[in-house]
Amino acid sequence: MAAVDIFQSIMLGIVQGLTEWLPISSSGHLALVQLAMDLQVPVFFDVILHIGTLAGVFAIYRRDLAGIARSIFASKNPGAAGLKYPQGRRMLLLIIVGTVPTGIIGIVFRSFFESSFYDPVSIATGFVITGALVLITGFLKQGHKNLNSLDAVLIGVGQGISIFSSISRSGATLSAGLFRGVEREQLVRYSFLLSIPAILGATIVDTLTMEEEEKVLLSSIGIESYVAGALVSAVVGYVSIRALIKLVIKGKFYLFAFYCFAIGVATLFLLQ
Repeated sequence: MAAVDIFQSIMLGIVQGLTEWLPISSSGHLALVQLAMDLQVPVFFDVILHIGTLAGVFAIYRRDLAGIARSIFASKNPGAAGLKYPQGRRMLLLIIVGTVPTGIIGIVFRSFFESSFYDPVSIATGFVITGALVLITGFLKQGHKNLNSLDAVLIGVGQGISIFSSISRSGATLSAGLFRGVEREQLVRYSFLLSIPAILGATIVDTLTMEEEEKVLLSSIGIESYVAGALVSAVVGYVSIRALIKLVIKGKFYLFAFYCFAIGVATLFLLQ
């Protein structure tokens, strides 16, 4: 397998940006592209691409993040903070609640999930599971309820299982919220904000647990490839977030299911 050059990193950045937030699994598509191009990509490079797409979340939800930050820094005066920044404080607590099951699943099953990353059957299975989850949402009535703690836990579980190869994070989290009848715009906002600690946590874990072989492979990739991949994934990711928000609010989320089924079947037959 070959290391990654700058043109390949740009291609991977485009794939990551397009698929990270859409419910079609970025991990599955990155694995397919890497297999097709015969690339040997360190896990940390994938993490860099994820951080790039995360920039889109910060850009779009910067006001929500500012409200959360104000609620944290105002904690020295809890009474005032609760009155002045109730939405930021509430969102922060819901993010913490949702992150707990995600973290538990990630820690307990990390080795098992990582072993399935390049297995064609596992990749195909993940695509089909994602497709099934997303398709079911097309038969649900539009929900109008506010997000609560139980919703946050179930959405966090969905985010946790998305560590499995080609199960989409947004597909699992948004489907869980739609099953629970959460209001769509509120759900999309929460799903994206919930991704922040998960992606940052994965970055820390992957960095601390990097094996010597990974470090050698990591050093073989030029800094320009990392920068190019991250920048491209950030720009493309921003556009895909905007597109997904509109599709979910309009009730068109289920349409992605057909693509997931198609790519799942194609993966099984072409790579087996």
